[in-house]
Amino acid sequence: MAEVNPKSDNKVRPFAAFRAVRRVVNDPEQTTQVFRVIQALSAPSLRRNFKRFRKTEVGTKVLSEQINLVDKLTDAEYLKSLPENTLGHAYYRFTSNEQISADGLQAASEEAGYQIDDENLDRFAKRLRSSHDLFHVLTQYGRDPLGEACLLAFSYGQTGNISFPFILLMASLRLYKGAGITVFAALWRGYRDGKRAKWLPAADWEVLLTQPLEQVRDEFVIPEPRRYQHLFAQLATAT
Repeated sequence: MAEVNPKSDNKVRPFAAFRAVRRVVNDPEQTTQVFRVIQALSAPSLRRNFKRFRKTEVGTKVLSEQINLVDKLTDAEYLKSLPENTLGHAYYRFTSNEQISADGLQAASEEAGYQIDDENLDRFAKRLRSSHDLFHVLTQYGRDPLGEACLLAFSYGQTGNISFPFILLMASLRLYKGAGITVFAALWRGYRDGKRAKWLPAADWEVLLTQPLEQVRDEFVIPEPRRYQHLFAQLATAT
C-alpha cells in the first residue's frame, strides 16, 4: 500500500489523477477512484490546511486527545437518540436514507491505497474525509451528480484542494450536456458559498452534532443552495 510522507512527498501526479477521473466520469459510484484523484493531487493543500487546523482550539484538542470523528458518526444509536432538529439526527436520517456510512468512505479510501505515515496529519485527513456527508447535510446538496459537483465546488472554496476542480472539470462537461450552461452558475455559487462560509475543517463536530441544524448553518454562514435546487427541479421535471 502506498504511503504519503508529509515531509518528503510534495508532488502532484496529474496523469494518475486523469486516469482516475475518467473512471469516475464513466461511473460516478466509483468512490475508490475519487480517493485516487485526491491521493494524486492533494498533498500540498492537505499540509497547508493541516497547519491551519493545528493552530485552532479544536485542532489542538483533536490532536492532543486523539479524537476520531468517525467514532461518533458510526454510532447510529447515539445519532438516532438526538433531538430531531439537531445536526446529528439529520445526519442519521441522511445516511440511513442514502444507505451510506462513514465506514464506507474509510473503506474506499483504504482500497485506493490512501495512507499517510504522520499520525497527526493522518488524523486530520481522516477527519476531513469523515465530514464529507456532514457537508452534504449542512449545504443541502444531494448525492445526485449535480449535487456532488456543487459540493466539490463548495469544498474547493473551503480548502483550496486542487483535486476538486480537477474532478469538476471533467464532471461539469458531462453535466453541461444534460443541464446546459446554467450548470456553471450552480457550480460557481457553490464555490462562492464555500469561500464565504466559516472554515468547516476546524468545526467542533462532536459538539455541533448536538446543536440545532439551522443554528449550525447560521453559525457557519451556509445559505440555501437555491441555484442548485432550481436546476435540480428542472432536471427532475425534464426526465
